[in-house]
Amino acid sequence: MVHSETFVWVDESGTTHMTDDPDRVPLAVRNGDAHAASRADGLWDGPLGSGSVPTRRAATDTARARTERLIQGAVEDLQRGETARATVALEAILRDHPSRPEPHWYLAQLARHRGRYESAETHLRAFLASAGDDLEDWRRTAGERLTQLEDERRLVVEASTRDPDDWSDLESANFRVVLDPKLQAGEGDYARTVLRFLEQARASVATRLGAAPEERMGVVFYGRGSYDRVHRTRFSFRTVGFFDGRIHVVSAAHPAEELRALLFHEYVHAIFREQTGGDRPYWWNEGLAELSERSSRGQPGLSRSERSTLRRRIEARDWIPLRRLAPSFSGLDDDEARAAYLEAAASALWIEARTSREDRARILQLLGSGRSDDAALGHVLGMDTDAVDLAVREWIRSEFTSLSAAR
Repeated sequence: MVHSETFVWVDESGTTHMTDDPDRVPLAVRNGDAHAASRADGLWDGPLGSGSVPTRRAATDTARARTERLIQGAVEDLQRGETARATVALEAILRDHPSRPEPHWYLAQLARHRGRYESAETHLRAFLASAGDDLEDWRRTAGERLTQLEDERRLVVEASTRDPDDWSDLESANFRVVLDPKLQAGEGDYARTVLRFLEQARASVATRLGAAPEERMGVVFYGRGSYDRVHRTRFSFRTVGFFDGRIHVVSAAHPAEELRALLFHEYVHAIFREQTGGDRPYWWNEGLAELSERSSRGQPGLSRSERSTLRRRIEARDWIPLRRLAPSFSGLDDDEARAAYLEAAASALWIEARTSREDRARILQLLGSGRSDDAALGHVLGMDTDAVDLAVREWIRSEFTSLSAAR
């Protein structure tokens, strides 16, 4: 549940509800029931997750209270997407307080999200060894996730010997889905979950871009081993998804928030390609996909540390011109590529704040009709690529000026 004037939750059938009337919110959701469906999809849900209230301590127990505040701060960093800072904080807490169970929980989630299953198992077992009866619900979930880790390992090492064109498929009103047999997903919860994620992505992207496909979109779900077998020669680096007329994505055996975020990201690329016939300007395409992925996690467009990174690059004259990023991100080293994605997200965020959904749909339509990047942007924004580039950099500078003045 979102703790604000608007309440959002997912019921047991997977239907999303939203209301501004608190009396219409189910009691279990209002009370933060650990088994409420609204918590099931959250990547960073846990003993001190969103909306959790640390146990009240005696005023004299300042050390314990400080530790709880540090853990809560790390969780908030995770929810903002600042995983590096959260990792450092959680590991530091464990060094000082090795008996605390909560850091193990969140470090296990981080490791699992990154595909580091051995580390995830180690932290889950440490959580089970240190968590008391007050965390019984999360102990139960930790046991379930240990079992799920075995399924994820299996998908990494095992690959289907059948070609994707021979895999089982299913259809909904808006999607034609093909499923890797190794996912054992022909029916049941898996299929319902991924179709729900896809419908959520479709609704969200339609709001962001003002566009939706006219026909069913094809989506292929692979286990990691099958994806690598089929597409190992397609890319020079390891990927988790792409679009070539159909969306292709790597899936966990037990789909959760990370798969949902990936589908939001790839669905933007699919709509962008369908509407424009290409990927240019690549910085806007990637920026929109990045914002969509982050919104699926409930994260802000850019964290403060990311804005700080961009500000430093501007001051050091390391900002990569958007015109250079318009064709693609090819030729960039790892550091430059990370910066390019941040620049893309910042630029898309800047455009989004100054346009309506109809404006953004119009830019796509103009690109699809053969107009150049500069012409399409100029028609809607009154600015070409270089002018947008300058405005975004000035916006980042001004944000830090206002933040400094506020302190």
